[in-house]
Amino acid sequence: MSQEDTNAIKEITRVFAFEHWARFYFAVDREGKTFLDAPEAALAQVREQAPDLAPLLERINNTELTYETSCTNVGTFVCELLDGVKYKPGLVQRLLDSRPYRMEMHLFSLWLQGHEGYLDANPQTFPGWLEMYLNWKELDQVKEYIASLEKTPPTVGKGSDAVH
Repeated sequence: MSQEDTNAIKEITRVFAFEHWARFYFAVDREGKTFLDAPEAALAQVREQAPDLAPLLERINNTELTYETSCTNVGTFVCELLDGVKYKPGLVQRLLDSRPYRMEMHLFSLWLQGHEGYLDANPQTFPGWLEMYLNWKELDQVKEYIASLEKTPPTVGKGSDAVH
C-alpha cells in the first residue's frame, strides 16, 4: 500500500469517525425516529476545531438518521472532500472497498464498543475522541492485534464490515 493510500485511509476514517461522534452525542428520538440535533454551540465548536468537517454536520443536522442516509451522506461528503480534490479521482472509491480500510473501520468499531460507557459518561469533543482512538491504537496489545489481522488472508467475496 502506498503512502498516499495510507494517508487517504486515515482521512476517510476521520470523516466516518466524525459522523459517528455526531450521532453518538446528538442523536435524539422524535416519535420513534432518530434525528440529529446538534446545538449551535456544538456547531460553532466544530467550525473552530474541524472546519473541514463542519459542512457535514451542518448538512446532516436536524435530519432523520437511518443507516441508508448515514451511508449516503458520509460517502458523498468523503468523495466531495477528498476524491479528485486532495487525491486523484477514483482513489477514495477504491479505498472504500479495500481490506485496509475495512480493517481500520473494524478497529474503530472495537474501540467504540469498548469505550462506549466512558464516552457516554465523559463527553468528548471530536478532536478529543479522535485522539483517544489514535492513542488506543498505539497500545502494545492493540498493535499485536493489528499485526495478527494483517497476517490473516482476506475473506472471500466483496463486502464491508465497516460501521457507518
